[in-house]
Amino acid sequence: MRFSSILFFLFIAIQLFSQNRIAIYDVQATRSSKTIVKDVSGYIVNYYASDDRFVVIDKANRQLIKEEQNRQKSEEFIDGYIVDQGKQEGYDYCYYPKYDEKEKMLSIRVYEIASGTVISSQQTKLKTSFLGSPKNMKAAINELIDKVNSDCFEIRYEIVRCTKEKKNEAKELLFAVGYNQRVEEGLAYKIYCMVEEKVGGKTLERKDFIGKGRIDSIEDGNFSMLKVKEGGKEILKKLNAGVPLYGSIDQ
Repeated sequence: MRFSSILFFLFIAIQLFSQNRIAIYDVQATRSSKTIVKDVSGYIVNYYASDDRFVVIDKANRQLIKEEQNRQKSEEFIDGYIVDQGKQEGYDYCYYPKYDEKEKMLSIRVYEIASGTVISSQQTKLKTSFLGSPKNMKAAINELIDKVNSDCFEIRYEIVRCTKEKKNEAKELLFAVGYNQRVEEGLAYKIYCMVEEKVGGKTLERKDFIGKGRIDSIEDGNFSMLKVKEGGKEILKKLNAGVPLYGSIDQ
């Protein structure tokens, strides 16, 4: 009994140490555009809260950051402030979302606290209606998170297998995303594989996009059915050859 208890606590300790502690700051925006993007930080928090690889700290304290921005008028100061806060409070990474009303650009900067550097800076344009309300908010946030996950944590969402085919073309795919990734029916994905390229004596990986699809139905927290819209022949050929395929948000 004692040995099994030690193993249990050792397993729990390994799980805790393998988790990434991330802090999510409130999205920064002008007062006039705040209502447009008010739910951004909460959405990011909810996204990672369902993933046991992360411990999420909600740092939505917009007044503190806003005061510092008004006083310093410096992105460099904010960079240093966030890194210092991360060191004091024991975070591994900090997420700093921002919205540029003039350009209609939503962005996320990710700070690695140990190195004190920005390790990912992603942005995407919001589509807004005539009245200014966002038309693609959830898809835009998903796209940014998808890019950050691939960029920082090498998290990719895998195509598990072909579930329907016709005339040597993939028609439907089992896709390893679900409610936990906040996906919705109709969300578009680009399908790709990773290929290696030799550049200047280095071997680098890049995404080779081979098709497109849309979420047809969501099975549970971890899986969905992806209806293939383009590239069915190449997708089926790659899967039959045992090539790993993945999906990323396509806006």
